[in-house]
Amino acid sequence: MLLILSCLYAAMRGGRPERIGAATLFGGACLSVILVDPFGGRFRHIEPGLLLTDLAMLGIFLWLSVRSTRFWPLWIAGLLLAEVIVHVMRGAMPNIVPRAYIDAVGFWSWFAQLFLAVGTWRHGKRVKRRGVDGPWKN
Repeated sequence: MLLILSCLYAAMRGGRPERIGAATLFGGACLSVILVDPFGGRFRHIEPGLLLTDLAMLGIFLWLSVRSTRFWPLWIAGLLLAEVIVHVMRGAMPNIVPRAYIDAVGFWSWFAQLFLAVGTWRHGKRVKRRGVDGPWKN
């Protein structure tokens, strides 16, 4: 529910960076559901589909961090980097309990939704105060 609400809020009230962020988070969540190994070995090894999705999302949020005037994409990029590290650690330590891997990968997404919502709210405050909130750096 938080994913849907934060992405709808960003899509309706945010600027271009917020809409790109919302589409990325929503698309990444949908891909994550589709790409998880559907057979009995779920999360018993590195989930390559999740890892690739997280890497792609990390790239998008790093790009947003560099190109946009917003600060919140950098926070989400940091969370995604933590997720990628969890995947790497799963490969380095195969004895990790699958439930711990699931929880560690999913934990960061809650904060990403909150950062998107707060970033969208702050965008609205800047628009009200200044009349404009330029989305991109020169």
